[in-house]
Amino acid sequence: MTCHVWGEREARPKVYLHGGLHADEMPGPLALWHLMDRLDEAERQGRITGQVSVVPLANPIGLMQWVQNKPQGRQDLETMRNFNRGYPDLAALVGDDLDGVLTDDPDHNKAAVRAAFGAALARVAPLTEPDELRLRLMQWSHDADYVLDLHCDHVAILHLYASGLRPADTELLCRSIGAELALVQDVSGGNAFDEAHTAPWRDLAARHAGRHPIPAGCFSSTLEYRGQGDVDDATAARDAENLMVFLGAVGAVSGTAAPAHPLPPLYPLGGAVEAFAPQGGIVTWLHCPGDRVATGDTLAHVSDPTKRQRLPVLSPATGILFRRELWPFVMKGQGMCHVAGETILRQGHLLSD
Repeated sequence: MTCHVWGEREARPKVYLHGGLHADEMPGPLALWHLMDRLDEAERQGRITGQVSVVPLANPIGLMQWVQNKPQGRQDLETMRNFNRGYPDLAALVGDDLDGVLTDDPDHNKAAVRAAFGAALARVAPLTEPDELRLRLMQWSHDADYVLDLHCDHVAILHLYASGLRPADTELLCRSIGAELALVQDVSGGNAFDEAHTAPWRDLAARHAGRHPIPAGCFSSTLEYRGQGDVDDATAARDAENLMVFLGAVGAVSGTAAPAHPLPPLYPLGGAVEAFAPQGGIVTWLHCPGDRVATGDTLAHVSDPTKRQRLPVLSPATGILFRRELWPFVMKGQGMCHVAGETILRQGHLLSD
C-alpha cells in the first residue's frame, strides 16, 4: 500500500482520498491517477496550502482475488466480509482517554480527540490481514479534516453518500464534483469507511455534551463515480479537475476554479428503495439511471423464455432511478435497482453488502 502526500504533514486542512477499496471498481483510481498529476503541478507552483494524502489503490488484498479470470474485490473471499464494512469504532477505542484532557476550547478538543484516535489505533493488534488493511487505512486518515472514499456502482449516475453533520460541506462537494444526487444519513449501519470518520465525533460530542464542546471534526463522503464500465481518460480527467475544485474550495490548494455545478437533490438514505426481480430471466430496461420515476412505474421487464412469461419490475418509490445492476440475467428475488426519493421508507441497517 502506498500513500502519496503533498504539502507539509502538519498543515491544515488535511484532505485524505483513496480509491479501489472495492478492488473491482476502477473509475476512482483512474480519477486519482489524473488528480496526482494536477497535485504535482500545484506543488511545483507553490499552490499546496494544506496537506493532501492520496492512496490510489487502497485494497491490495482484493486486487489479488480473482475467480475464473474475473476480479472480485468487494468481499474478502476467505470470510465474505465486505471490505467497506466493520472499520474500527474510534469513539469506543478512545473510551475514557479524554477524561481530564478536554477543556472549554473546541479547537483544543479537536486536536485532543485526533491525538487520542491516533494513540488508540496504535494499540490495536489486528488478527487478520483484512483487519490490518482496515487499521492501516484508518491510521493514515483518522486525523483528516476531509475524507473522500472513491467508489463506483454497477450502472449509475454520479452520486455520493454523506453524514448530515456538516450539510454545508455536503453541498460544497456536490457543487464541486457535479454530483447528480446526494444520499444523507447520520447512521447507515455497518461502520463503513466514511462513517467510521464521522460517527465518532458525533458519539463523543454526545458523551461530553454540556461539559466540553466537541466539534464535528471530520467531513467524510463516499463518492460513487458512475458505473464499473465508466473508465476512460477523458471522464477521469474531468473528475480530477472537479476534485481539484473541491480541494481549492476547502483551502487545501490555491488557484482553482470556484464550484460551478448546480446543487442536486439531497435525499435521505432511508428514501432509497430497492426493486426486486419478480422471476428469473432476461432483463430488458425501460429506464436508465438518472430518470425520474413514480411509484408503480414499469422500470424493466424480466422474461422467462421457458415459460414464455414476461413480468414487469415496478418502481418501489417516487424519485430518481440512480443505480441498477450490471447483469442482463437475474434470479427470482434478486435486487435489480434503487430509486431514491424524499420520503423515508426504510429504517435500521441501510447499506447492502
